[in-house]
This record gives sequence, structure tokens and C-alpha cells, in this order.
Amino acid sequence: MTSYVPSPDEVSAAQTENGGWSKKQLAEWGVPWPPPSGWRKHLEAKWNGEDVAPLPRQEPDQDTLF
Repeated sequence: MTSYVPSPDEVSAAQTENGGWSKKQLAEWGVPWPPPSGWRKHLEAKWNGEDVAPLPRQEPDQDTLF
């Protein structure tokens, strides 16, 4: 897990022309793919020094595996 937390300005500056973020960039910030809802607010809270739980990782349900 990464210890670097980007500022909200850094997050905005890393946005692509299409309005998203690359999988690689999110991984550098410790954000799982696909990014869960609220990931930007989570990073901002961490940047502000708040104690936040880890972001949830989406696990495929069993029906999609078979």
C-alpha cells in the first residue's frame, strides 16, 4: 500500500482529457480498480490528516466467475 497521498489539486491535474484517471495513476495513489464510489473524497480526507478506513475493493460475485 502506498504512503503518498496526493493533494486535491494533484488529483484534478491528473485527470485525462476524457475526464477520468488512468488505472496506473490510481494504483500509485492506492486506489483499487475499478475505483469505488467516493474515492476522491477518501483521498482528500487522508490528505487532510483524517483517519479513514481503507477503500473497499470490488470483488466479482460468484455468478460472473462461471
